[in-house]
Amino acid sequence: MTLARPIATSFNGGELSPRMGGRVDTAIYQVGLAEAENFVPTVEGALVKRPGFETIRAARDGAAWLTNFRFNLTQDYVLEWSDQKIRFYTNGERIETSPGNAYEVAVPYSAAEARSVSCQQSFDRLYLNHPNYPPARLTRTSATTFTYEVLPLVNGPFADANIDAGRTVTVSGTTGAIVITASAPIFQPGHVGAPFRLEAADFSTIPAWEAQTKDITVGLKRRSEGKVYVAASGGTTGTVVPIHTAGTEWDGQNLKDANDKGPFGVQWTYLHDRFGMVRIDSVAADGMSAGATVTRPIPDSLKTVPSFRWAHGAFSAAAGWPSVVIAWASRLCHFKGFELVASVVGDYLNHQAYTSSGVTAADLAFRRTLSTEDPVLWAMGDRRLIVGTASREIAVGAINQAQAVSGDNIEAVPQSFYGSERVFPIQIGTTGVFVQRGKRKLRQAEYDFARDRYQSANMTVWCRHITKGGIVQLTFQKEPEELMIGVRADGQLVVHPHAPEQEIKGFSRIRHGGGKILSAVACASASGDQDELWVLVQRTDGTRWVERMAVWHEDDDPIEDAFYVDSGLTVIAAAGQTRFTGAVQLKGQAVAILAAGGIVTGVTVAADGSFDVPASVVPADRAYRMTVGLPYVARAVTLRPELRGGDTQQGKRQRLVRMVLRLIATAAIRIGAAGGKLDNLIDRASSEHMDAPVPLFTGDTERSVSGGWDRNGQAVFESYGPLPATIVAAMPTLTVTQ
Repeated sequence: MTLARPIATSFNGGELSPRMGGRVDTAIYQVGLAEAENFVPTVEGALVKRPGFETIRAARDGAAWLTNFRFNLTQDYVLEWSDQKIRFYTNGERIETSPGNAYEVAVPYSAAEARSVSCQQSFDRLYLNHPNYPPARLTRTSATTFTYEVLPLVNGPFADANIDAGRTVTVSGTTGAIVITASAPIFQPGHVGAPFRLEAADFSTIPAWEAQTKDITVGLKRRSEGKVYVAASGGTTGTVVPIHTAGTEWDGQNLKDANDKGPFGVQWTYLHDRFGMVRIDSVAADGMSAGATVTRPIPDSLKTVPSFRWAHGAFSAAAGWPSVVIAWASRLCHFKGFELVASVVGDYLNHQAYTSSGVTAADLAFRRTLSTEDPVLWAMGDRRLIVGTASREIAVGAINQAQAVSGDNIEAVPQSFYGSERVFPIQIGTTGVFVQRGKRKLRQAEYDFARDRYQSANMTVWCRHITKGGIVQLTFQKEPEELMIGVRADGQLVVHPHAPEQEIKGFSRIRHGGGKILSAVACASASGDQDELWVLVQRTDGTRWVERMAVWHEDDDPIEDAFYVDSGLTVIAAAGQTRFTGAVQLKGQAVAILAAGGIVTGVTVAADGSFDVPASVVPADRAYRMTVGLPYVARAVTLRPELRGGDTQQGKRQRLVRMVLRLIATAAIRIGAAGGKLDNLIDRASSEHMDAPVPLFTGDTERSVSGGWDRNGQAVFESYGPLPATIVAAMPTLTVTQ
């Protein structure tokens, strides 16, 4: 027999797939773990116990989703979505109309539909798209009030124009409320509320305006620059071409010239362009006519001359609603199926696609159909617009990079063919992360200059099991730890320390101590210097609660400030206080308590939320801090050890006999061999007072391990109390047979 002393100096390989159990030849094996639950691998390599979750409020019945609304860095809101309602949280509190009464805004989305609502923040507005409802916006009207409204789009957008000359329309009037009559059943009930565009068959009956034309009389019509005007005064025309789109203007000075000829100048009143627009208010049962309200003046000729030049709105209950919204290239872009529908530059609500004379311009709105077999599921902005479908990822951008994106300068180029789920991606630094079709793989999209395309590396290549059940939501905590967080369908979180410069590949899991996490979102704190992780938790009794992860414990923070319980709360108790109330979220539960830095066990919360602690465990001479909540265990299991160089240890009978752990600010940790008894690693020193909490330990601590012979040699570390734990390195001693 020989002694083997491998050392683990880093754990940021995270929890590896069981299929990696034989890959001792890989670099990631040397920094990986067989299990990492409620421990988070950090960029530096240490394992850090994750903080607990503090209770904020009970969620509305049926609440299913959380998102955020960021007005600015210090005014960030968490939105709680339930059936047809949104509630709001900010600065650690729920916004209320009166104490105990939540402020709510009515929306059309069900709780189940909330996760499919595409959101785009723009200052005090959150634009919302869902394939079952009209595009809308949520507007912040004050620090504590919001309004929801259907997006008041103007000038469209419109679908492709009709080209069937046999399907014509006429109108009963040109302004106000009118009736549109068609030669075929072109209207459906789902068109009600949608725009409709009508264009004159031609302007053959209206002469062109010309300069210095005499004998103009009041009421005479002329066309100019694609618009029709009526003379409001008589005389001889001037030399200024009419181009106005409202009101009345002169085409000259109404004065004589230097040769005493004239006067030149006629007043022209704008009537209409070549096309007009209406909003459909009602549809006849046979689909042959529709009542409408004029929103842009209609050409007079349409009252008597049928025209096949018309187009339905691109968005309606009949045509379908857009499902994805994103601000890109100074436009608000909507995706409906395979179509990209972009607004006018700098005017998010305006979908004017032509000038008044019928000419397209680079800054006007446009539509573009993507060449792909599947509809768009998500979009994220970068140097190009990256969109995901069920079969491929596509980069949309300008053909000519020297010019702005426009309807005539745009291309869609496939970048990869992995396919995606409708889980909205997140952007981290210079990369984007999306969920591959099947919800099991996370891919990191990053532009590769050498290949001039976006590469999408598989982040979960070493830990395919970590996404078991599928990823349903992604979020990112920037400060103080850089953590990418995914919500699993089974209620666990997967956590990845994101540091591209270090090529960190490790994942770990967070399991809530009292239920399933349904949704999670990062929200900036009131000061803006940290990001808080908010979660929606479904407890084992079926109730749902909004909770917030406590701040990450700094190594030199007082032990009394530790928060390592779930569904917890903290109170400042009076000297000698032993009776507490208000823990209704913990009723009937055995709880973990940290009182003045000391662990209190054996306490169960009563049905009314009250509980008592023994007088012997609380200070009698000073106020103290007490944290109470549901206990959870942070657990790490090492991989089978392998010494670098020399003969392999794999497959040999071995026994873990001793363990040295290098720790920082740690207490209440136990160790042992996998499958064996676990022993407390840190004992109270004989010099320490028995009536004081065990202080947090920093340094190397050694203990013999209770374990038998096996062929694994794996060690287990567990942090079992409501106290912090940071494992910097592990140095086991194993007896190995030859």
